[in-house]
Amino acid sequence: MILRKMAQHYLWILLLCLQTCLEAAESNTDILTVNGILGETVTFPLNIQDVQQVTAINWMSSKTTVAVVVARSGAPPEIIVTNQNYKQRINVSSQNYNLEISNLRMEDAAIYKADINTDNSEKETLTRTYKLQVYRRLGKPKITQSLMTSANSTCNVTLTCSAEKEENNVTYRWSPMGTEGSVLQVFQTPNNQELTYTCTAWNPVSNNSDSISAQQLCADSAMGLHMRHAGWLSGLAVLFLVILILPAVLVFLFYKRGSSFKILKGKKKPDADSKNTIYTCVTAPRAPQPAELRIYDEILLSKMDKTMSTQDSKPPAIPSYESVI
Repeated sequence: MILRKMAQHYLWILLLCLQTCLEAAESNTDILTVNGILGETVTFPLNIQDVQQVTAINWMSSKTTVAVVVARSGAPPEIIVTNQNYKQRINVSSQNYNLEISNLRMEDAAIYKADINTDNSEKETLTRTYKLQVYRRLGKPKITQSLMTSANSTCNVTLTCSAEKEENNVTYRWSPMGTEGSVLQVFQTPNNQELTYTCTAWNPVSNNSDSISAQQLCADSAMGLHMRHAGWLSGLAVLFLVILILPAVLVFLFYKRGSSFKILKGKKKPDADSKNTIYTCVTAPRAPQPAELRIYDEILLSKMDKTMSTQDSKPPAIPSYESVI
């Protein structure tokens, strides 16, 4: 536990000395600015006069140690990476010992210092200091237009140029006017219809541009005004139709409701004539029977009369009983 605390104590002292040395180097040594592109490779040039006298180079940044380069006679230098963030990303040239960092990250931006040990008669140590800045490569900017007005074959348009992503240290320039800034005010007349407005976006590592023609500007402006006027006219037409149709619909509904009320009232209260009406049931007479059926009926009735009279003349029958032995 004690050894661990001592190690941490010495590490803090080393980092403090490193920061002090870097601040002293920045104040006493010229700093070379190096611009790198995100995801690409950057090189720190050492500009050593006699490469053969180099024995070792100690690379460090304002954030951490980076690597130690050991020279070897007749062989490529040995590279010892001292920080895991730079693993597989450090390379050193065998000809001039320039340091290369590949696959650049935004957090790589910092102050770098190289202490170069030599094997000359004075055994002096040379120091090189660099300021690394990391930028994205610019894509094609976008030109947008607004505040469009048009009258008498002229149009007044405000153009705005913007990079694909919000970047630092981006400057904009318009041609052919040579105006700087992301916003350009254009007053277009029939005399300069052939012009083309180009916006170029710059940063320290790249540039890109986009263009728009004057004819396209005025055409878009006129189209925008035409669309707005058409929209107003359409709105007024719809409002006029609503004003005309709505009263007619209300009158129709009111009339229909009044008619339905009258019909219901008539069903509930019948008039006096309907009360005095007498309904009778009329039975239609049957069709006359044929002559043959009438004769048959007369014969049948006469026979029935004779039978009745015979039965009335006979005395009543006396029941007899027989004994069976």
